[in-house]
Amino acid sequence: MRSVCHYAQAVKMCALMLGLIGGLSFGSSASAGVLDTHTSAFNDGSGPGVGGAWTATTAFDNGVGVSGTIDWTVFGPGIFPFAGYTPTAGELTYAFQMFSTGTSPIHSLTVNDPNGAADNIGTFTDLVGEAPITFALGTQALWNFAGLDAGENSIGLAFSSTNTPAELFGIVVNGGSFAVAIPLPVPGDIPEPASVALMGIGSLVMLRRRG
Repeated sequence: MRSVCHYAQAVKMCALMLGLIGGLSFGSSASAGVLDTHTSAFNDGSGPGVGGAWTATTAFDNGVGVSGTIDWTVFGPGIFPFAGYTPTAGELTYAFQMFSTGTSPIHSLTVNDPNGAADNIGTFTDLVGEAPITFALGTQALWNFAGLDAGENSIGLAFSSTNTPAELFGIVVNGGSFAVAIPLPVPGDIPEPASVALMGIGSLVMLRRRG
């Protein structure tokens, strides 16, 4: 696991580079729903949850309409208390649920995969909400939506990995703007700060081409 100092440096670099593309602000943690502070979360002592568990809620707000929260939990191998998604045997499950509170509908969520360690992307329906219209894995886990309006939320979103988690970021996109959600769990150690910044820029370029 990278040091806290290294992580902070990477996030600072990412924020600076993304800020050159367009205005953004970062949300703080907030209390939310089922995947926030989940009692079955994977715990190696280094997560942001109580006692170092990998479970929390991350808020995002770009100040121009894209805002909300993402509940998330990383579950250890053989532990996934929901139906509709089957993790790869022996792997951890990274689970998310996104809530929209802004005036602009949300069309995409990406969670970066800096090590290419994610597999088996999907959804689970125990958490009621809007299903993505498409989802795929590349250099990010990507879920696309028809549009999550204020007061709406996604169903459960998930992928598996053999890698234990580290904190990095995700990007939430409206057709013409974006917000950065920091931190979100990613599978494996984070890369050097310059690589993190380039990763964020690459995510935005790809998503804007889809828009």
